Amino acid sequence: MPEKSWSSAGVRLYRLDREKVVAELRRYARDALRKGALLVVLVGSLARGDYTAYSDADVVVVLESSDKKPHERIPEFLDPTLTVDVNPFVYTLDEILDFARSGRRVVKEVLEYGVVLEDDERLLMLIREAYELSRKLPE
Repeated sequence: MPEKSWSSAGVRLYRLDREKVVAELRRYARDALRKGALLVVLVGSLARGDYTAYSDADVVVVLESSDKKPHERIPEFLDPTLTVDVNPFVYTLDEILDFARSGRRVVKEVLEYGVVLEDDERLLMLIREAYELSRKLPE
């Protein structure tokens, strides 16, 4: 959703309206819940605030379960109607909890600066507890 503006030097500058994008992503997340998601969290540059006009939206989607392989789950959570490209990372509950227990970076991002778009508060608490436990275990 880049918008044009002009500098005095005649160079085109684009900016992304983050508030509009996040509002649009909240609608995306509600649709994801209707498709079976339990949790949808924005991560990456849009969540951290260091985005550019050409940033995509990295979104973690957590499902109760799935018989599909992780890469086979992605197409269901793509939405070409959005004004920003969405890059969904679709995990099952067991996978995200395993990631939390092993201290994986994606979980750290969700917990440190992720923007929760839709969630089951209990699930986010379970993920946080599993991640914090992994940090306390001796290596």
